Amino acid sequence: MAFVWNPENKFTMLSIDGGGMRGVIPLAMLVWLEDQTGKTAYELFDMVAGTSTGAIIAAGLAIKLTAREILESIYKKDLPKAFGNQRGILFWMRYFINGMRYFYPNEPFIKVLVPYTRGLKMSQIGRGADGNIETTVLFTAHDMRTSNTYYVVNRGEGAPMFADWTVSGAVGASTSAPIFFPPVLGNFIDGGAGKSGNPCLASAIEAVEYIGIPESNILHFSLGTGHIPSGKAEGGGSKMWLLDWANYLVAHSIQEVALDQAYSTRSVYKQMDFRRYNPTLTVQNVRDVLGLELGNINPLKLSLDSSRPEEIELLERIGGAYASKIDWSVERALPWYTVGGQPKPSIAPTHWQGTPFV
Repeated sequence: MAFVWNPENKFTMLSIDGGGMRGVIPLAMLVWLEDQTGKTAYELFDMVAGTSTGAIIAAGLAIKLTAREILESIYKKDLPKAFGNQRGILFWMRYFINGMRYFYPNEPFIKVLVPYTRGLKMSQIGRGADGNIETTVLFTAHDMRTSNTYYVVNRGEGAPMFADWTVSGAVGASTSAPIFFPPVLGNFIDGGAGKSGNPCLASAIEAVEYIGIPESNILHFSLGTGHIPSGKAEGGGSKMWLLDWANYLVAHSIQEVALDQAYSTRSVYKQMDFRRYNPTLTVQNVRDVLGLELGNINPLKLSLDSSRPEEIELLERIGGAYASKIDWSVERALPWYTVGGQPKPSIAPTHWQGTPFV
């Protein structure tokens, strides 16, 4: 069957979750789409939205870099430099010297980000040679001064408020994940610190309510950065201590919020063709369903700062393999209806008989 992109010529939207270096997964999916359609990713989408790593990709597309260029030049070559020595003695020495405030300084990240965004301001990004907006952009960032999440846009009612923001500053704010990086200007942290780790609902609201695109004329692709199940074994909660609870609550909240945003988008905009894709990063799924060799890497351990060449290579293969198994023509798709996708939420059997609660 021939690959047909957007046969009804709808307004196309792309929203990409946060996830650090795991952004290689949705980026590899976009590379696959470029190869199949013969078009660049920035030609495929009228609007691009992203949180954290999704903001990096969205900005790259808005300045007309191809997905492959973003992958090769930024994620394989430049971004790993921002993480430097990982979890070795120098890493922990620097962490303690910095007062245990953050893992990585943002100076190496800034050195990557500023040249890449070409000194553009938000009022300039996404515009064609004639000065008109060709690509609508949305980034998310959380301001600790106001406790509000900002939706930094180049079009619509909110655009004048952010017109003088530099693109490097907006993307840097969106990517400043707490613990990993210090807040930008001491004020701004990752947009995923609130409810917008998955920016699909925010971008849908922006497109329909503030730009005026009819929801029935929108084809919206929401790409995750990989689902890592946070479930525990039967009775496992009774053995958890403080650090276990902290890790569980952070991981669980990220996963649950991402899914909640997808459900909310489908619920609020029933006429929108909203499609959500997200592969599961278990050993069984990656090896047996997606058919990939893992070597000595456990995909469940792939994290925001997984920047070794072999880790990036596996993330790229996961994204490409998952994309190749998706039926991209299915309307209002959800990940559990895709081969290798995030499983559908379920209810575990619970037996009350014989417990003190009977």
